[in-house]
Amino acid sequence: MQDLNLDNYFDNRENGFYDSKIIITILEDILGKPIVSIKEDINSKQIVVTEEQIDEYLEKKFIEENPELKKRIYSPKTKRISKYAKWTVQDIEDYSQEFVDSMSVMRYCVEPYSLKYFNKYITIVRNKVNTLLNIIEKIGVKNSQSIQDILIDLDITLDESGNISKDDIIRLIIPTVYNVNDLNTKLERANNLSTYLTFKMSRHSLMRDEISEAEIYPSQSLQIKDLRYDYIQGNIRLSENQRKQLEEERRESSKKFAKMFLNL
Repeated sequence: MQDLNLDNYFDNRENGFYDSKIIITILEDILGKPIVSIKEDINSKQIVVTEEQIDEYLEKKFIEENPELKKRIYSPKTKRISKYAKWTVQDIEDYSQEFVDSMSVMRYCVEPYSLKYFNKYITIVRNKVNTLLNIIEKIGVKNSQSIQDILIDLDITLDESGNISKDDIIRLIIPTVYNVNDLNTKLERANNLSTYLTFKMSRHSLMRDEISEAEIYPSQSLQIKDLRYDYIQGNIRLSENQRKQLEEERRESSKKFAKMFLNL
């Protein structure tokens, strides 16, 4: 997603407080629909394809795209009588063809984990979007009492009239729009049967590439309070106060470590 430039929604480029209803107006303008419709879309759209449908589709594509390969796979040549016998030129050619075929046929094999991946990914993003929309809606209608703990945790400050600062509007809008778009993109991909011709994720492939399952899914948290991860799209960026506090904690930690090292 391209960076959103929200400056046009504000009177000036300086940070200041705005009537909280503007946060809903901005979101609706960017996504092109009322917040009620946004929430309905987020919760109504689902993965509708099944593993059986994927299997049928891949089998059909197998027949259409590579009938000769299918014939070879289901009618293999006679195996060599002894593995110790001298290899003939034909043996080598047959073995090479079998190896190539075993790689090619993977295109038409179902990998159940792929669909499980999409389901889990979409569930995580859907939950995050719903939480973000709830925050935005409650701020926008000046009914933030029930989310005070969340606002404090995120360092989002409302004034005595319930107005919200420009910086905090941007901090909330950008990850919300990103996650809505991410959810729609993933749903579209998951529901497209042709996706499963090339997308073959499995636990084995993750282990082979030394990737943990945690790495392939977005963070379930709205915010990661760590300066090293403040770049992650889809999360609420750290506020200036949060950054300063974390910088101070890092400096204090470095001082303690240096002092401990010097005393060794």
